[in-house]
Amino acid sequence: MFHLADVPNLRHLRMVQVIGKLGGVSCASRELSTSQPAVTQAVANIEAEIGLPIFERCATGTYPTTIGKQFLLRIDRFFDTLDTALAQVLGRPDGAADRIPPRIERLVTGTQLRALIVTCEQGRVSEIADSLGLSPASLFRSARSFERALGKQLFDRTAQGPIPNRTGNYLAREFRRAVRELELARGEVLLAAGTESLELVIGTLPMAGSHDLAEATRRFMSAYPSTKVRLVTGEYHKLLNDLSNSRIDMIFGMLRRPEWADDVSEEVLFTDNYCLVARVGHALTRLEDVTPSDLAGYEWVVPQKGTPRRNRIEQIFADEPVRPKFHLETSSLTMIRSLLLNSDTVTLMTRSELQNDVELGVLKVLPCRFLDNVLLKGVTTRSDWLPTAAHNAFLDCLREVTGKANHAGKPDSGSDIRMAS
Repeated sequence: MFHLADVPNLRHLRMVQVIGKLGGVSCASRELSTSQPAVTQAVANIEAEIGLPIFERCATGTYPTTIGKQFLLRIDRFFDTLDTALAQVLGRPDGAADRIPPRIERLVTGTQLRALIVTCEQGRVSEIADSLGLSPASLFRSARSFERALGKQLFDRTAQGPIPNRTGNYLAREFRRAVRELELARGEVLLAAGTESLELVIGTLPMAGSHDLAEATRRFMSAYPSTKVRLVTGEYHKLLNDLSNSRIDMIFGMLRRPEWADDVSEEVLFTDNYCLVARVGHALTRLEDVTPSDLAGYEWVVPQKGTPRRNRIEQIFADEPVRPKFHLETSSLTMIRSLLLNSDTVTLMTRSELQNDVELGVLKVLPCRFLDNVLLKGVTTRSDWLPTAAHNAFLDCLREVTGKANHAGKPDSGSDIRMAS
């Protein structure tokens, strides 16, 4: 699923921003070298689009309304992201007064901005163009017109067609971040108006703890019934890329930020641990303590190589002369449960993910003493993210639910917690 908000006229948005900073239409018109009627019309257009007034007009000036202040904060972040990206690409460092880059609205239109974002979605351009009612050719023409205005190559020409280069991908990522600020700005206005038509996009990892996430989502929807919540499941590096590109707002699950990912932050919500799982009535459930040699003779269902859970499964048999073949590989929880319930297959799961099935009496935790990994679970967000009130409410629901669940004890900030590999 691809979603990208419409981008208003960038010149109009800049006029609104400058009025907010300078406190008047006449000041803004002088600052931007344009007429007062043009500035007044720009404000009217933006206010008509969002459906609420941004400014209050009085004899002493033009001042933002309460919702206008929040809207202007998002517009500031929108332009800060775009202007910083432009300065980076044009090689004009901050503080170089004699080398100030042109304003972004003088180089790119909203149509070109959207076109660059879409044409950098490699392998999906035709699909997205069709959903937007456009042709891929028209999107590439628009993106390349921006390329010419910028004076920087954004695409490499290949036999398969234009492929975004490093600069193109960088600008597309920053443009996508900026557009997300516009989406949140509109959402906050709608929330204030009582329509609450804001969408939260939550990335969730396998074995994150679907029972906790479902309960937190249920509580949130009770308080914000008209707000949309989209849950996106995926493997860690795919979701991390989506987070960096502002396709999702947060990741819920195991905290495993790589050292190079310096643009994201993590919040620990609870600790979790691994446990061995089989169906009720499985022969291994009758043992007082299950050992690696006991497990070696059974078929396993495992996730893909390189994941923390797969690494831990392989470690179980590192010193064993006989090892399972690991012929069943899937990360689908539905498939894992079906295999466990209808065969003697075993696997490794997190206690938080297993909670509901154990309570229902359909799966059983095997008695095992050698699993001592402690997993930190929580949320990962962009370091520069400014959540809306709805996002904060959702996070509060997650904190409340996971705090009460206490799967393996709340993390002690002063303790030495050994992470799973």
